[in-house]
Amino acid sequence: MKSAPLKILQIHPFLRGDGLNPRAGGKSRLSLQLSRALALNGQTVAIFPFPEPILEKTYPIENGAFPLSLLPTAKIPPLKKIGSYFWTASRLALADRSGHAARMGAMYLAGLEDAVKEFRPDIIHSQDSFSDFPLFFHALGLRIPLLLTHHTNIAGKHLESYRRLIFTSEAMRTLVCGGSGPLFERARLIRPAVSALFSDPAISVTGRRKGILFVGGLRVDKGLQNLLEAYAHSSALRKVPLRICGIGPEQERFTQFARSHRIPAMFLGRVSPEGLRNELLAAELLVNPSPGEAFSLALVEAMCCGTAALGWKPQMEETEQLLRMECGIGFDPAGSPPDALAEIILAWLGRRDVSSVRYRERLAASARKFFSMERYTAENLAAYREVLEEG
Repeated sequence: MKSAPLKILQIHPFLRGDGLNPRAGGKSRLSLQLSRALALNGQTVAIFPFPEPILEKTYPIENGAFPLSLLPTAKIPPLKKIGSYFWTASRLALADRSGHAARMGAMYLAGLEDAVKEFRPDIIHSQDSFSDFPLFFHALGLRIPLLLTHHTNIAGKHLESYRRLIFTSEAMRTLVCGGSGPLFERARLIRPAVSALFSDPAISVTGRRKGILFVGGLRVDKGLQNLLEAYAHSSALRKVPLRICGIGPEQERFTQFARSHRIPAMFLGRVSPEGLRNELLAAELLVNPSPGEAFSLALVEAMCCGTAALGWKPQMEETEQLLRMECGIGFDPAGSPPDALAEIILAWLGRRDVSSVRYRERLAASARKFFSMERYTAENLAAYREVLEEG
């Protein structure tokens, strides 16, 4: 017997995750994909993009025959409730305690209360580990089950507020929740999915490959400096072309470093999803030597393109267990000097078994099957129904 459709209010950064910035970040893109997939699955979905101050009316979001609704997050309270909302907002434990913050808080309270009254959700699902949304949720005395997908690689805020904490990797669940206790009991594992742009079985992975690819923000926490230092220490690695997808605050410094050490690096800047797929299909190896991730979508997008990856060691080890095959190299930059990274990369590039078409096709097939949106949607729905059955 088919379960009754659910009404799901999704709290995620809609505007930052769509066409305005296609590489806005994994959680932004994945959140919107989940909302679209849930609607296509037959659920009723509305997006409440807190804390983006969306005013005026509800807007439809095109999604084939199953549109989404974009709800206003902030409204001017009715005159008789302005004082109450402002007083409540001024007492919230927000970092900004200014009068302006209290006025905005009052508008957020009015927007959330109206959204809940009009939409009447069964579930509220947040995608931002550091959001202050739970403070507004509790201030209104809402009793709707509240869930969080914890996308970040450090522990988020207000975690005690959520009926379920959904983690994208075992490593992050253990880091945040330990091995027991109330948080651990409320935690569940749901690995992310990749979009059809990368997982379509019709995409051929047999084309010619050359060089190394880095994908991510040009920031210290993404680890590009580790890769550039490896190039600087190895004349053999400097014979391998490097292409870099991403933008960020350290771009000028990284560009100057590459130039001064004669590293054959091409900085491509912001790349569209289609452009990224083409880069992944053309690379021999994705190298993202980050010191830590929650769960990097770039690594599994690469695997879906038949491209092995060097990345955060806990994720690589966990992914190889899930796919039951060798997927690349787990790397810990804290325990590896630059010359060691160069040696690891060159050793992989020199292996015939992982450069074969057969290996790339097997890797792509395994990754596309596991990291499917269908599986991800079904597992999120199971988490929703589990919470509702608890009452």
